[in-house]
Amino acid sequence: FGGMGAFVGFWYFATYKDVEFEPIVVAGSTIALLAISLLGITYSVLSASWDDDRDGSGLGIDEFQKNVGSISEGVKRSRENQLLRERMAGLPEEEIEAAIRELDMREAREEKRKETLKEKMEKELR
Repeated sequence: FGGMGAFVGFWYFATYKDVEFEPIVVAGSTIALLAISLLGITYSVLSASWDDDRDGSGLGIDEFQKNVGSISEGVKRSRENQLLRERMAGLPEEEIEAAIRELDMREAREEKRKETLKEKMEKELR
């Protein structure tokens, strides 16, 4: 609403108050307000808690970092899957199975690396 409100405000002042504005000022302020609105909407989506069992914080900084990490992991995984599909075309079945095992091992290493010290200690004590 801010971008359209600014545009209507410029129109009102130009029409009823005979104030002239440079077109670059009108365009620049309208675009700037629209860009700020877009950034605000994006941050509100990314700072929300995507976990139903967990309440989010006031500003959502922790949730933002977690959600951006989830998105980047998904993009990375999609890229790896695409490369794997391209390599799989025309490969023998044994090589495909070996590549899948390698990918599974890589994901397991990544998950193990992300474990906190407390989680590692709990696993060792079991």
